[in-house]
Amino acid sequence: MKFEDKEIELVDIWFKYLYPYLVRFSIRKEIGIEWRNETIFISDNNRNDFLEMLELVLEELLGDCYVEPTQKERSKHSSRYQKIEFKGKVFILNYRTDIVGILGYALNYLISESRKPSNLSHFT
Repeated sequence: MKFEDKEIELVDIWFKYLYPYLVRFSIRKEIGIEWRNETIFISDNNRNDFLEMLELVLEELLGDCYVEPTQKERSKHSSRYQKIEFKGKVFILNYRTDIVGILGYALNYLISESRKPSNLSHFT
């Protein structure tokens, strides 16, 4: 994924999850998401709309699928969990072995990185 000032590498599972949202988003908003050589280019003019779409996707995922892990689960495998704050609420995600946690953590990362000023970013 590429903005005018930075590039963010999408892990395959992230792309597969986001693909239908990206297609619908670009059609609905009639915006210039360009697909060049397997790179999604998002112009600065469309960056805020793109961020809005990512936030809606994360909100939908967490609203429909998030289940708070028990204290026992978190204690037993503490390195698997990461806290994120989204819309004033804290979510504890198993970002290593749970698909909801993996995608939620990834979406939170993409939202954060899409807002940041220029510097080359890669996350695998």
